[in-house]
Amino acid sequence: MAVHARDFTRPLRVALAGGGRMALHHARAIARSGGLAQLVAVADPVPASLASVRQASLGVREFPSLEELLATVAVDVVHVCTPANTHATLARAALGAGCHVYVEKPFAESTVAAEQVLSLASRQGLQVCPGHQCLFERPAVRAQALLPYLGDVVHVESFFAFTPAGPRPTGTAPLAPHHQLLDILPHPVYLLEHFLRQGDARSPIDLIAIEVGPQGTVHALVRCGRLTGTLVVTLEGRPVQHYLRLVGSHGMAQCDFVVGTVQRLLGPGTSGIDKVLAPFRLARQLVGEATSTLSTRVIPRQRSYPGLTEITAAFYRAIQSGSAPPVSPDSILATQRICDQIAAVILPTTGTAAPVRPVPPTIATGGSAVAVTGATGLLGSEVVRELTHAGTAVRAVVRREPAPWEQIPGVEYVVADLGAPLATGALRGCRVVVHCAAETRGSWDAHQRNSIDATRHLLSAAAAARVRAIVHVSSLGVLADGASQRKAAPDESTPPAPNSQDRGPYVWGKLESERLALRLGEELGLQVKVVRPGAIIDSRHFDPPGRLGRRVGPVFVAVGSPRDQLAVVERSLAARTLAWLALHFDEAPETLHLVAPQPPTKRDLVTLLRRTNPDLTVVWLPRALLLPLAWLSIALQKVLHPRRPAMNPARAFAPQPVDTTRIQALAPLVLTQSPRRSAAASSPTGAVTGAGEDPRPRPRGHQGSSLARRISGE
Repeated sequence: MAVHARDFTRPLRVALAGGGRMALHHARAIARSGGLAQLVAVADPVPASLASVRQASLGVREFPSLEELLATVAVDVVHVCTPANTHATLARAALGAGCHVYVEKPFAESTVAAEQVLSLASRQGLQVCPGHQCLFERPAVRAQALLPYLGDVVHVESFFAFTPAGPRPTGTAPLAPHHQLLDILPHPVYLLEHFLRQGDARSPIDLIAIEVGPQGTVHALVRCGRLTGTLVVTLEGRPVQHYLRLVGSHGMAQCDFVVGTVQRLLGPGTSGIDKVLAPFRLARQLVGEATSTLSTRVIPRQRSYPGLTEITAAFYRAIQSGSAPPVSPDSILATQRICDQIAAVILPTTGTAAPVRPVPPTIATGGSAVAVTGATGLLGSEVVRELTHAGTAVRAVVRREPAPWEQIPGVEYVVADLGAPLATGALRGCRVVVHCAAETRGSWDAHQRNSIDATRHLLSAAAAARVRAIVHVSSLGVLADGASQRKAAPDESTPPAPNSQDRGPYVWGKLESERLALRLGEELGLQVKVVRPGAIIDSRHFDPPGRLGRRVGPVFVAVGSPRDQLAVVERSLAARTLAWLALHFDEAPETLHLVAPQPPTKRDLVTLLRRTNPDLTVVWLPRALLLPLAWLSIALQKVLHPRRPAMNPARAFAPQPVDTTRIQALAPLVLTQSPRRSAAASSPTGAVTGAGEDPRPRPRGHQGSSLARRISGE
């Protein structure tokens, strides 16, 4: 295509490569560029992905590929908003067509690819801008302005703690945690690189030390001449934080990118009065700035990433004026180089875990393996550990590639999306399947795909692979409501609810999956045994079950009576029980309610909550006050969504009396034959030690320890 003549007295003509959620943020940022640019076209091979951009920018032309777009429409700038492995290819295509390019982070998959893009841009006389928008957010801009007052910079610290994203709204699998970590890694890296250069602009940037923890926490030291900065990125740290700390010879500044604030202490700060007043100065700044920043975000309802509008506008102005780009090529390459070095440690070429295979696996196990679906989930991962400790060959069927730290040595991991028909080879050589996989959140469609359809595909593949034994993990929530009102607590003979539509998508998905598993089992000649766990908890790292109440900031609202019993089960006991059922399938009951042999009360669980959250304020909401609120909620649902079944929120907090006769009889067998029993005998508390449990002795008289033993069946 011949490059059209550039007339930068008019707005720049911009195209988007990619039409997903990030592209929508870019479309909004372009619209807010103050007339510097206008969006004229978008390219994405998936038509459904274009819907959000189409709504945000009316009249934008749509194309199935960037190549077709560039051959048809005159464009000045292309924003690359596609997956990282396509960035360099699409950037080179846009540059080859004579367009300036904005590339989302990560800029490229490797330093070599980044160098190729930047070299081509230089030869073409075109500009390239990376997605380093944090440099243009208010905290970074203010930190830059404060540098002259800090004196000589002596320390830079960049910290990022975040929560990996869950399943996408479509129900498809998210990126694996280690890939998500590498995806966000450029943000803390380029901030560290930028401010290290402010202290020493002439020296090269070098990564001199790196340590990656067992759960993916990255610690790194980055040197720039006389300065050394620290980088920490973690999936485990809480709360979610993103901050930059600058320390100089005459003061310090701390930038919070989550809240959007900057606190500073300028001056020598060496006198006694300085030390006494410092916390009060910081507190005053924090309260004032947090109030101001949050109000600007909430009231105008900021709809694009902070800093994105600013960096795109700076890029457009640089193009129009022919001045230097907002982020230099040297900075792009330094960031890419550090990210590559960290990626090489996170993604080693060899490791102790078995390889992750696409289906079908190339090695069969001769009919001796146990397959576990949902094998990276809260319950499934623990089941895999229990089976492995028992010396059983395990095939873990996972929806996404597990992170290196998630993989258990000796386990064969098979990547397969159960929402689609499953290749027979995924289960070939297995004798039992423990089906833990299910959707835990999301829309009705997501539960249809990842719970109901997944069960259909799994059982069909099991029958084709001659696997005849299925342990299907359902939920105690499928029981009929009337059961909870009987004088006798419901047992395994209690029928499930006749209607699941009014219970929300999760219970609906579980109930319909259970019914489907039993029906298909009869049709396909499979023996299906159903396990209905209560809410799964871990008393060591206690996260309260939904029926206990809701957390609202620093307050936990416990709903109901403290005497109400809840059917919960310790993660370790649930995993051991499922492993035992798989290994003793013929002896296993047809149906099992998997709960604590001695169900705790809500007061017991609040005790655990206070132990793990000492700063949390607990408030009890009596059921008498909940019922009127529930009726009001039902009425509003019927008015606002007359075609949808109204859900009763009071049901979500109802007590759960359960007959525990069967689990009480089974628990001693499970615990006696558990491969971890011998290790537990020497435990200081006498409790069974679960996978990853802290082996250190607990203080005598530790509140809640006896409760934990009761819940876990000890």
